[in-house]
Amino acid sequence: MHILLALLAVAGVVGIILWRLHMAAEAARGLTQAAEEAHGLFRRWKWRRKLAKDPLDLIQDRREAAVAMMVAIAQSDGAVTERERRTILAEVVQRFGATGQQAEEFLAHGRWIVRDVRDVDRCLQKLAPMIQRTCTAEQVHELLEMLDRVAAAEAPPGTIESQALAKFRRALT
Repeated sequence: MHILLALLAVAGVVGIILWRLHMAAEAARGLTQAAEEAHGLFRRWKWRRKLAKDPLDLIQDRREAAVAMMVAIAQSDGAVTERERRTILAEVVQRFGATGQQAEEFLAHGRWIVRDVRDVDRCLQKLAPMIQRTCTAEQVHELLEMLDRVAAAEAPPGTIESQALAKFRRALT
């Protein structure tokens, strides 16, 4: 009888240990899940802050800024035409040394950045400080040439484009 009681006691101790291990594992899973939720909350908060910003404020690369400005000039008189699109792609390939696929990606990103921009003047003025900070005088001159080519791709530049480019030139010099 005493052997049965000893076996029952050992089985009870093993059962209690297994139950405690199970509870510890559940607690660890709960802590891991809480940490993941906190991390996800932080990531969502960072994305919300980025989304709340103007896409023009997020530009860090002068090439992205140049393409965004070319797209803004092209769409200032309506939708970007095929001739303006080809002009932008040619400028990106020629000036930046990009491949055709990279040029298409630059153009797609530029179109996304200025998708809600209705005022070309605001776009150019918003990007002017970044251009001044990151470009040499020669690069600024090349950028102005690119913008002029895009503005004249479809027809002679209209009043809106001409005034915006003139104001942008003054801001850069």
